[in-house]
Amino acid sequence: MLVLNNIEVKYQNVILVLRGVTIEVPEGQIVSLLGANGAGKSTTLKAISGMLYPEEGKVTDGSIEYNGVRIDGLRTKAIVDMGIVQIMEGRRTLEQLTAEENLIAGAIGRNPTRGELKKDIDKIYEFFPRLKDVRNRTAGYLSGGEQQQLVVGRGLMSRPKLMLLDETSLGLAPMLVKEIYNIIERLNKEEKISLLVVEQNARAALKIADYGYVMENGRVVLDDTGPRLLDNEDIKEFYMGLTEVGEKKSYKTIKHYKRRKRWLG
Repeated sequence: MLVLNNIEVKYQNVILVLRGVTIEVPEGQIVSLLGANGAGKSTTLKAISGMLYPEEGKVTDGSIEYNGVRIDGLRTKAIVDMGIVQIMEGRRTLEQLTAEENLIAGAIGRNPTRGELKKDIDKIYEFFPRLKDVRNRTAGYLSGGEQQQLVVGRGLMSRPKLMLLDETSLGLAPMLVKEIYNIIERLNKEEKISLLVVEQNARAALKIADYGYVMENGRVVLDDTGPRLLDNEDIKEFYMGLTEVGEKKSYKTIKHYKRRKRWLG
């Protein structure tokens, strides 16, 4: 469905951020993209969704194809119209609008009829019952968990075939993280939406992933099925802070070169 083939991304034609990144998202699957801050995960999503342009970024090598059509170089509106939507990091609601007005804004590009709009909003409320309770509240005053549900719901209003989720669990309590990821699984299974999920919470992401990639310094350094990555000792140690016997390990004791030597050697 989505293929990134050896892409390179530069900002201002000078700063090289992604170096030969190759990723595939098969139709109907959930793919996780893991890595520390600064690894290039968000830049990868922006390259797919056309969001590099406002930040003076550009795909300078390689290609991005969606259902066989090359999309690198297209503007975001054209990419959304093709069925790709990105949920950006930071719970970016339209703060002065109500929750329901935020949902309506998500459908503007489709120009739906009144009946279609009501049907779509009702479906969002089925997935996110809490949003129905707060539909008339100003979005800027919602809790972090409610705002996260709202931005995902707003993205769903465009009726995407592929969703790009950036740090969905960031700043949320463990129970809310579990709830969000349960909904993500339902969207995949019930609505047949394919997902590319960027996360630092490796455990949450890999539990639902069919396949996963690990990025470091703008490169993919490891990829495998979700279950195998979840059981990988390096992933346990360096992204879950667990040793082989299950005890917590300080990140201060982890040496970067050791990880790269094990993964790439």
